[in-house]
Amino acid sequence: MKRLRVGLSTCPNDTFAFHHLLARTGPDGADSIEWVLDDIQSLNERMAAGELDIAKVSFASAARHGDELTVLPVGAALGFGVGPVVLTANGCADDRTDARVLTPGADTTAHLLWRIFRPLSTRVEHRVFSAIVPALERGDADLGVCIHEARFTYAERGLELALDLGATWEAATGLPLPLGGLAVRRDLARTDPGTVSAFVCAARASIRAARADERAPLPTMRRYAQEFDDDVLLEHADLYVNDWTEELGSEGRAALRELAEKAHACGFTERDVGLDPFEPDERLFHFVAPADWERAQRHGEWQPPSLDSEGFVHLSFRHQIEGTLDVHFTGVDEVLLVEVELDDPGQLVIEPSRGGALFPHLRRHLRTAEAVRTHHVVRGPAGWTGLPPS
Repeated sequence: MKRLRVGLSTCPNDTFAFHHLLARTGPDGADSIEWVLDDIQSLNERMAAGELDIAKVSFASAARHGDELTVLPVGAALGFGVGPVVLTANGCADDRTDARVLTPGADTTAHLLWRIFRPLSTRVEHRVFSAIVPALERGDADLGVCIHEARFTYAERGLELALDLGATWEAATGLPLPLGGLAVRRDLARTDPGTVSAFVCAARASIRAARADERAPLPTMRRYAQEFDDDVLLEHADLYVNDWTEELGSEGRAALRELAEKAHACGFTERDVGLDPFEPDERLFHFVAPADWERAQRHGEWQPPSLDSEGFVHLSFRHQIEGTLDVHFTGVDEVLLVEVELDDPGQLVIEPSRGGALFPHLRRHLRTAEAVRTHHVVRGPAGWTGLPPS
């Protein structure tokens, strides 16, 4: 299998959301994932250069490089009251066209929003996000478009709010503001959609686990944070990690389309790429002997031996079914493949298993009512028959 090279930003919402996935695969990489943690503009540049397979990028960068990238429907920083803030130390007005303005990168959504709402600005420069507030304090610039923890701490640094770009977006569109999210290279999504789908499920499970126990990710958050106060870190995560982070949904998709249209209208992109997300195959399957499943149905639940010996029920994604049959069902001529939709996915974890690939494991018994259909899989002269469509 391909080892994914995945980039995450060091901002608290990412280290919060993906703490559990980092812990399960190892922060220094495992067979399945090699992790790269960097600032958002560096990730934008590295993804555009083809160095990464999947990465957290600014949605502005995803729009600018839409021919090579497509966004994933999970992992987004998107919402109301979450936008970049324009700060000043010298009382500069935000609409002064000759003001010296710093943004956190040419491909960041913060820069795109400045272009959309202040198109006449003539002196725009780019700095790594953590250098903008110190530059304002030194008097090196008039205005700074600031992201991450600066939204919460600028008053303590003696800075003033000149403009809230998030509130400006909301007033103009009525939609949540899409800041950044996970993107995948289009060629990988086309040639190996199963691996990309497994990563989407793993990311979603990690986000769900973090939201269920908000303090568990704090060690990972502290490791990369610019601010070290736990309350500030958790406030940041609470603001940026929400239901849209788990799944974009229809409103999130509408916000992405609006951002893509405005990016094209202001000349940020050469054409409107739409920012339509990759649609993963998240179907889950479990192999069981027909007689065992018949007995389980009488009791309403299935507890395979692996639940006692390993602590979970083995599941597979669709693209893993043939490999599971080849490895575990030699000498077997018939098996039941149960397709399931979990009522409560809170105990579903996605972690490295066979060959380092990400597999779904259910850390509780499987309820027979969670079966949505069954497939009688039979070995024939030309191979297995009765498999669900890819």
